[in-house]
Amino acid sequence: MSLMRPNWQLGAISGQTSSPSGELIKTTGNLSASCHTFLNDHQWWMWVLIRPSPAVWLSLYFCGFYFVFGIYVPFWAVWMDWLGLSADDIGLIIGIGVATRCVVNLMILPKFHQKAMLLPLLRVLSVGSMIFGILHLFAGSGWLGLLLLSIAINATLGPSFPVSDTIASHYGRQRLLDYGKVRLFGSAAFIAGTTAAGVFAEHLGVKVIVPMAVCALAITACWVFISPSRLLGDDDKDSCERAGIRTILSDPDVLRLTLILSLIHGSHATYYSFSAIHWGNAGFSESTVSYLWSIGVGVEIVIFALSQRLFRHWTVTSLLRFATAVVIARWLITGLSVDMGWLLAAQAMHGVTFGVSHLAAMRFIRLQASEKILALQALYSAVPLGAALAVLIMLSGPLYTAFAGQAFLFMAGLGTLAGLLLFVRIREPSAHLSGKRESD
Repeated sequence: MSLMRPNWQLGAISGQTSSPSGELIKTTGNLSASCHTFLNDHQWWMWVLIRPSPAVWLSLYFCGFYFVFGIYVPFWAVWMDWLGLSADDIGLIIGIGVATRCVVNLMILPKFHQKAMLLPLLRVLSVGSMIFGILHLFAGSGWLGLLLLSIAINATLGPSFPVSDTIASHYGRQRLLDYGKVRLFGSAAFIAGTTAAGVFAEHLGVKVIVPMAVCALAITACWVFISPSRLLGDDDKDSCERAGIRTILSDPDVLRLTLILSLIHGSHATYYSFSAIHWGNAGFSESTVSYLWSIGVGVEIVIFALSQRLFRHWTVTSLLRFATAVVIARWLITGLSVDMGWLLAAQAMHGVTFGVSHLAAMRFIRLQASEKILALQALYSAVPLGAALAVLIMLSGPLYTAFAGQAFLFMAGLGTLAGLLLFVRIREPSAHLSGKRESD
């Protein structure tokens, strides 16, 4: 990757003189020349931080953002359990929080349809997430207070998903980055966050989970105020027309794809909410639970890194059929066994159940007309990753209370329904409306 070379020239001053002022000028000139040499020798990393390329900027953003989610997803329920909440209350709080993402993504995000709006919006969301994260430091065990905090942080942290992915989609259309390779940094950071949270929680107690998340939120909020070298909207010739959600949903393929993705991602509801508690009850330590989560995301990294090579010629339908078959196998194994060997096998499937289905969604969205991208991203985050997941998380509380680990078997049933909907192929455009080919 070639980086733009900044003009670090400071301009050494030459000339010989014997006066005191001349000696000072000569010394200053030598110092300037030395600084110039140093900066030229080290400018590659300085320029990366001062004016990063879109690929570097998004990679580092994903590092901070997904480090937070590496803590939040598996261990927020553990933290609330430590506070003394019941499984039903935990499921309800997490579910209403995820439902909040749905409302914000559907009602607010489509209004920010122009490319130039996306980075300022991401900055506002990042700062808001940091502020609401800090408020968690003062949370008690009251159900209502935790519910309000869950709503607040999901209203800011949740929409960052579609906004950052929309930015990535636009840069990908301009051939300035490979989404899979950029997104794998987020997966790696998720592993780091999960592993760190597990190790620190085991040795220092569950109380460290929130402070760790707040630190990562603060770093991410600082990073987004550094601008990438190529801003969206520069030399922008795309239409500023906005495609509404109703227009998007009038396409039967979009409607069916949304339902299929809702079933696939929704099948992860019990896993996201209660896997850490379930495995803890089975005798596994917090660090072991974090390692199990890390294995799943580790395979996801491989999938993202090799996505071009592995799935370049796959259709959206083929990707989703593969994902649904693995969804069924994964939740059957998770629901029937807590043997470490079987759990390792099931967790290795996460790269397919989430990673491949996410690549299918991103492929479908990326190939659409530019004015539809944010609306499709908002719909994807609002329904499959929002409303559907929220409802199923709220249902997973009573399911886990009644059936314990066998609640995962209900999730396998969702995968079966998704597979039935894929008997008819989903149509996808082979090129952008502008006529440019898009490599997958």
